[in-house]
Amino acid sequence: MPAEVQPVIEAWAEGKTGDDWLFHAPAGGPLSESNWKRSVGWRRACAEIGRPGLRPHDLRHSCASIWLGAGADPKVVQRVLGHASAAMTMDLYGHLIDQNLWEAAERIGGNTGARDISRDMGKAPSTGVVGA
Repeated sequence: MPAEVQPVIEAWAEGKTGDDWLFHAPAGGPLSESNWKRSVGWRRACAEIGRPGLRPHDLRHSCASIWLGAGADPKVVQRVLGHASAAMTMDLYGHLIDQNLWEAAERIGGNTGARDISRDMGKAPSTGVVGA
């Protein structure tokens, strides 16, 4: 858990047991989406940013996209999202990490000397033997 989030969660959890809902409905039990939207002023906030049709689920997609695009392990993202498998996560979001794959290939190439072959264009291939 990010250090910035921990005090917020601790404040919400104060006085609750492990079986209690962290965020609960006014009469107890799970908080419905409509109650949550009303409590946080969702419609007003969405209107203010010019996205009146934005859904909370859209934020889930945004988070997954940001995590994977930043290089997060797909298995970790799978667990956070509650997907049955990392394959399911990658089926939905795998296209977002194509650039990461090229960056990884460059890093690996940098370790083997294959990173920038354009500088060696026109030169004879090395035999690997010193003095050859």
